[in-house]
Amino acid sequence: MYFDNIKMFNLNDEVRNIDKIYAHLKENELQYETLENHMNLSLHYFEKLCKDKNLDNVFLNFQNSFFKEASYEDIGLWKELICNTIYMHDLGKINPNFQREKMKNTFFEMTNSMNSKHSLMSSIIYFNYYFNEVNKRKGEQKKTLLLFLLINSYVISRHHGYLGDIKEYIDKLYYSLKEDKKEELINYKGSFESISKLRNLNENFNKIIAELEGGKTWISLDIYIYTRFIYGILVSCDFYATSHYSGNKEIEDIGVIEDVEKYLKGFRETEVCKSINQYRRFLDGEDINPFGKDDINQLRTEMFLESEENLIKNLNEDIFFLEAPTGSGKTNTSINLAFTLLEKNKELNKIFYVFPFNTLVEQTKDSLLKVFNNYEDIKNEIAVINSITPIKMCKDEESTLKYEKSLLSRQFLHYPMTLTTHVNIFNYLFGIGREDVFPLVHMANGVLILDEIQSYRNLIWKEIIIFLKAYARLLNIKIIIMSATLPNLEKLSYDKTGFTKLIKQREKYFSNKLFKERVELDFSLLQCDLSNDDNVLLDKVIGSSLELKEIDDLEGKVVVEFIKKTSAMKFFKALNERVEEDNLDVEVLLITGDDNKIERKRIINKVKQERNLILVATQVIEAGVDIDMDIGFKDTALLDGEEQFLGRINRSCKKKNCKVFFFNKDEANVIYKNDVRKMNDLILKNDDIKTILMNKNFDLFYEKVMERLEEESKRINVDINIDDFRKEKMCKLKFEDIKDKMKLINDDRFMYTVFLNREIEDEDGKVISGENIWKEYKSILMDNKLPYAERRVKLSIIAEKLDYFTYQIDKIGFTYNDVLGNMIYIEDGEQYFENGKFSKELLQKHESFEFC
Repeated sequence: MYFDNIKMFNLNDEVRNIDKIYAHLKENELQYETLENHMNLSLHYFEKLCKDKNLDNVFLNFQNSFFKEASYEDIGLWKELICNTIYMHDLGKINPNFQREKMKNTFFEMTNSMNSKHSLMSSIIYFNYYFNEVNKRKGEQKKTLLLFLLINSYVISRHHGYLGDIKEYIDKLYYSLKEDKKEELINYKGSFESISKLRNLNENFNKIIAELEGGKTWISLDIYIYTRFIYGILVSCDFYATSHYSGNKEIEDIGVIEDVEKYLKGFRETEVCKSINQYRRFLDGEDINPFGKDDINQLRTEMFLESEENLIKNLNEDIFFLEAPTGSGKTNTSINLAFTLLEKNKELNKIFYVFPFNTLVEQTKDSLLKVFNNYEDIKNEIAVINSITPIKMCKDEESTLKYEKSLLSRQFLHYPMTLTTHVNIFNYLFGIGREDVFPLVHMANGVLILDEIQSYRNLIWKEIIIFLKAYARLLNIKIIIMSATLPNLEKLSYDKTGFTKLIKQREKYFSNKLFKERVELDFSLLQCDLSNDDNVLLDKVIGSSLELKEIDDLEGKVVVEFIKKTSAMKFFKALNERVEEDNLDVEVLLITGDDNKIERKRIINKVKQERNLILVATQVIEAGVDIDMDIGFKDTALLDGEEQFLGRINRSCKKKNCKVFFFNKDEANVIYKNDVRKMNDLILKNDDIKTILMNKNFDLFYEKVMERLEEESKRINVDINIDDFRKEKMCKLKFEDIKDKMKLINDDRFMYTVFLNREIEDEDGKVISGENIWKEYKSILMDNKLPYAERRVKLSIIAEKLDYFTYQIDKIGFTYNDVLGNMIYIEDGEQYFENGKFSKELLQKHESFEFC
């Protein structure tokens, strides 16, 4: 083990009255936990994390980054500093004021300062105790050890807070150490005399990082990741130890995949995998070809096998790119890649599946549950983490422990397979709060599958790939990035090693007629001015719908996508009027981001099962909506979106005469303000871009995009310039600024949540009353006697039902009946729906502003 035979801080030698000092108090039972017990429990959970999560390789990666040329003794001290960061984090509780005020410990009296805080005190003791040891070292390693002594002590000081300004902390530490009178530390036997040798700590801190950065560009990034990782481990061990004491129960299962063979067995029993394995045997001359002529499944299988082969050849790489056409079976391919990585690398023990939208999360969860339909134990190990999915309940006999364990599992991602969103993952990678970093240690030695990562702000693509590469290298995370329109992000990284393309024969798939020619593209409507008049589009859509009825092989399904919700609503209304006026035998449906999960499933099921319909939609259908339409109409936006939309047409690749018409209704730059892909020469207004879309030559498109991004990154602006960001933010460990920089969605508008009371039917026809859901939500919030864990779990359960009735608005100017936080309750919500759809315009027509 990496941390074998480490010298630990000796409590009995260094602390007075240690047997009288408490760490925690169960007030209702008047039971105390000694500080020594809490310190030992924290260390126990550190050792457990290192063992269960195979963290030896992670700490060795950090060692190789910071101490490659260091002596055995210096590395030994570094290891000791890390272990004792965990062990000594609560030593400040020896503060008599903490004991008397917080622990009700009558053995101690309050001091004159009345200061009962303990985190800063812990960091002072830690820094003071190890300063002499560090000061004895010589050369460059002395400076590096001082740097990590400061970082570790900073982390200790923040273990009940968030990662704030490290400069402010170092100043506070420096002046605290210089004070003559330390009455809060009267129980600490150590001397502070050596601290007189201290000079300006902040100056030293900045100088050391600058020197390290001068010798190795971007080592500041490794320091940043180390700081967040140690902070994450410390707050985790502290939380585990406290939970262990509170519940009087060991935390045993942290949700790792111990037996990947079980998963592989279930996966390989699926019909898809059976066909793939038969095709393997066919290639070896041992079986017949399971696929007929022009069967798209053969192409999907060849892609599946090629990606697997290239993965196995490059197991030591960090980041794998899976570029595959829409409808090529990326889900099955990526599942296979994840399990193959776990099979070949025994240190890997978790899988994270990450998507841009909740709809994709839900769709993939359903796919995985089907794959493992006969394996209840595996299905129970798959968890969805987002704002509208209830916390997965642990099966525990005792009610209180059930809630505690369930919440703990959610906070720390104690699940072998986690499905979540990019926003959540970026919180884990860049967030500054305790709950943001709880999952970070569990991401180490994991497989991270990122779907459509390029769908976010491309002004930070360069930073994204640099950070992902560093996290992968240091925490031994294997990252699979997949998309049908995947930019070569490797070009944006300063480190060009560690990347692998899993599909080498790209043209074999993208140029194959089954993918390339499954949909005919028509750009004629781009010549029409539709900005103020939908009649041309209405005529074309209705005409296409009528023509489809004459084609036996097609089902008469048309989809029309707009980039603005208001345009979609207006067209839906006009289309319904025309259908009614002309007495047409066609059903008109509308799907937008406002639709709740029940409504969305109802619409999708209807589209799948019925014929002769027109679906009006917003961009919500571009991903995560599994539909197969005959004809499509799309308002032009970004090229990625155009290709995603094409994937909703002739998805099976078995139909003929399928076509997509592009039109220009709303300007994309209103939606994609800072996205370079919205520029006129990079959208379908440009004939070159039309050709790129028809030929699926997205490499050429992204070469143009990369050139723009490179230009942007060199601008003289600290918010954009990559070198300025590195020097001014990374090198100074400005955690809050880095978090803000790496926001995936840059929308600072304050939004209100409005709850519209009405009655809806679920999938089984059961009526759900909004009023009852509101009352239940309110009762949970108002119940002050409800234990914290039980409240969090129950709120997560009711959140799923709240989502059926809630909508986001940016201003209020209407009558409402109740309010909880920024959630507004309207008793008669039905009046704000038109044709079964929420209308923001109807809601905001009301001029009054009062509380009823």
